[in-house]
Amino acid sequence: MRTELDGIYQVTSTTNYQGPLEKKSDGETEIKNGQTERRDNANCLWTSTFTILSENEVKMTSLADPTDADGDFSLTRPDGSPTREPVMYETTLKYARKGDRVQLSGQIEYGNDITFLTMRKK
Repeated sequence: MRTELDGIYQVTSTTNYQGPLEKKSDGETEIKNGQTERRDNANCLWTSTFTILSENEVKMTSLADPTDADGDFSLTRPDGSPTREPVMYETTLKYARKGDRVQLSGQIEYGNDITFLTMRKK
C-alpha cells in the first residue's frame, strides 16, 4: 500500500550535543508504506515508522540499533553516557507538502540533547 509519504529523502540533523561521541546519523532513506530501514555512516541500523496525524503533522518513531555499528561508535543514554544498546526516539514532525515536494522537520528531545531533524523528499 503506497502512502503519500513514500519516496527517497535526504536526512540532515544538527544537535546541541557537545560530548565526545561523533554523530553520524545524516544520509538518505526511502519511506515505503510509512516505514524506513537504513544504515547511517557509522553502520547503525535505523528502523522508523511514520504516521500522518493531520495535514501538517507526522508522528515518527525510530529505533536506532548500533549492534553492527563501527567499533568506535555509540549512542547515548538519556543521562548522556555511551551505550551500544538500541535506543528508541519518538517525535511529532511538521509536515509540509507542495505538489510532489515534501519536507518533514522538527526536533527530537532525548535526555538533555535536542536534535533538529529535516527530511526532504528528493
